[in-house]
Amino acid sequence: MDEAIRAPLQRWLGEQVEIEDAAVVGIHRIATGNSRANWYVETADGARYVMRVEQGGVFGSSSADEFRMMRAAHALGCPVARVRWLEPTGAVLGQPFFAMDYVDGITTGRDDRSMTRELAEDFVRRLADVHRANWSSEITGVATGVDATHATIARWHGVYRAETDIAIPLLEEAAAWLHHRASRPERVGIVHGDPGPGNFIQDRSRVVAFTDWEFAHVGDPIEDWAYLITMRGASTMARTDWLALFDRVAGVTISERELHYWSVFNFFKGACANLTCRRVFRTINPAPNMALIGTALHQTYVRQVARLIGEP
Repeated sequence: MDEAIRAPLQRWLGEQVEIEDAAVVGIHRIATGNSRANWYVETADGARYVMRVEQGGVFGSSSADEFRMMRAAHALGCPVARVRWLEPTGAVLGQPFFAMDYVDGITTGRDDRSMTRELAEDFVRRLADVHRANWSSEITGVATGVDATHATIARWHGVYRAETDIAIPLLEEAAAWLHHRASRPERVGIVHGDPGPGNFIQDRSRVVAFTDWEFAHVGDPIEDWAYLITMRGASTMARTDWLALFDRVAGVTISERELHYWSVFNFFKGACANLTCRRVFRTINPAPNMALIGTALHQTYVRQVARLIGEP
């Protein structure tokens, strides 16, 4: 596969950097995420890039949106790789992709959710800084206040409805429940959407760069904190320990109501996004994980939504 993409990438890179022959001297895949394929590319002049390639529109996200959010976050000084060029048509590699600078550091495996206390503190501090960045200077045309929450709910509802002709009653009820109980955020900021262990590069004591920005948007940062507690960081430390860390390091306190609401939202988002894997499995990527995410994991998230909504 690396040789199959070397030639078209080399031609495309030459056009971007305005070099007649931007010789690719090294290329290999460096990550196996479900939504994107990441390829390490090194050119003869010593430049190192990561090509982040879509995989059939998995999870209802796009390279163009991810590129836009990463570019804005980098301009605001957030810890994120510098994005270079976007190829949105799929004409070069068969799928849209973008190029970003390669960042030196350590990445953990997809199933390794461990963090030292020092690293966890730095992660929380840096995530809070992302939330507090002055996004309005770089990102325009987005909803603010409670409208931002409604827009985010509507986005995921639209993703799910685009994947099936048959309405799923529990997801319809969840969308209505979320809209009805939405409240004005204390703060509107950049929301990463998938923060936590496995989605950042580190040097053993601090976060060098956040990765995997395909779910990033402007909204209520409590979405990220709740996601970290109940999903990506759930096996890293207990809920009470995360909450104490948020308060001590970032000055962030989360009420039980907020945690409950955004837990419902995150499982709703996951249930909607996971449905896209069924289409991808039927079309361009018949890998077993696509089938499992689009069926079993989707149903697990729907059940979690129903359970949480049913709690007093």
